Amino acid sequence: MSRTRLRHATVAAGVLVLAGCAAIPQPEAPPPAPRPVAPAPPPAPLPTPTLGWEDRAVDRGAWRYDAASRTAAFVPTGSANPLLTMACSGGGIRLTSALDGAVSLRTSAGTDQLRFERGSATLPSRDPRLDRIAFSRGRFALETPGGGALTLPVQSEIGRVIEDCRG
Repeated sequence: MSRTRLRHATVAAGVLVLAGCAAIPQPEAPPPAPRPVAPAPPPAPLPTPTLGWEDRAVDRGAWRYDAASRTAAFVPTGSANPLLTMACSGGGIRLTSALDGAVSLRTSAGTDQLRFERGSATLPSRDPRLDRIAFSRGRFALETPGGGALTLPVQSEIGRVIEDCRG
């Protein structure tokens, strides 16, 4: 064997010996079991407005859009529970809130009526009331005859869930 081949064979053997010295991987500890989730508290009663819907401050919080579920939710600051959820459901948009019964929808285009039953109302995806919400100037309100009201900002998430539902 020539010196060059002997040198290559020695280097190759050394590399194989070093590769065989790698540490044996230890299995990772299993992740901790998830903590049980406490049920959501019942929604707080809606505040009674003292000003007209155009003059009162909008509820503090932000709209969140989830493309996977085709849902827009208005979540108040400091809470995880949405005040209003708009979800594409079949051929319509389901509005979910603490509202119940006859509800006045106030937009810059005028006042319409919605019927919430057990906290939700469903509108066909092409219902013009959805467009009135999406294109209202800065805000819209949902008011109950008993005085409870939501005054929410109009943001792009509303139009997005409507358009996603319309296809």
